[in-house]
Amino acid sequence: MKMTKFTKMALGLVTASAIALPGMARATVIDGINFGGGDFSFVASTIMEEKVGGGLIGAVGDVLHGVGRVTEIYSGATLVWSNGDNGRELTFDFGSYTASLVSSSLIEFTGGTVKFYSDNTPDANFGTALGFTDGNLWMDLTTAGSSFVNVGTGNIVTLVSTGTLLGSSISGTGIGLLSVTGAGLADSYFDTNTHTAFGTGNLTDWEINSSFNNATSPFIFGTHGTANISGNAIPEPATLALLGLGLLGLGLARRRAA
Repeated sequence: MKMTKFTKMALGLVTASAIALPGMARATVIDGINFGGGDFSFVASTIMEEKVGGGLIGAVGDVLHGVGRVTEIYSGATLVWSNGDNGRELTFDFGSYTASLVSSSLIEFTGGTVKFYSDNTPDANFGTALGFTDGNLWMDLTTAGSSFVNVGTGNIVTLVSTGTLLGSSISGTGIGLLSVTGAGLADSYFDTNTHTAFGTGNLTDWEINSSFNNATSPFIFGTHGTANISGNAIPEPATLALLGLGLLGLGLARRRAA
């Protein structure tokens, strides 16, 4: 094909779009929180949790709640935000997880919500459990429509914890799925339905993995640890528009050259 002026211009637009996509994705900032966007996002956080009313989950019907603070956000393998960047703190509050099966090595839950808050006056305190729900509602997550089948029991659940879960020394891991509700400032960027729930076929947005124990610590709740959530973000509208412009220009150039 003859390289016309229009073809060169169109190829330049496409090249610019390809170059801009990664850079722009790493600079998606909502309310001071950079989460990358346009590709895989990974959020690391510190959490503490307990049974509503205090103590550890020990019986069917007990309700789990807790709080956490995000320490780092990655876009792919790139660190794009750390606690305190842009003078912001990203915290969350979770609750309404109701125990539906309890044993010494397995606890299953149904229900559950998680709300993230972006705050320009960092004040979250694990010693008092205060300062985790002030600021702006940044992301609002629910387990409604995110239930899955636990392979080991065949039960439909929203969160599964395994490990040493009863007694004086607690340690374990948890896994669950979550979907955005649309109420949070960043929700629209994560309404991707990229996770398919096993056994139910539900399409969800985030997978959460946690690790916890009840070793002595300054945390006011009896159990604490880490929680990591992962999902895919939608590229910024400007990024998509730039890519579309490049492809449109290429199409026009091809028609002209023909």
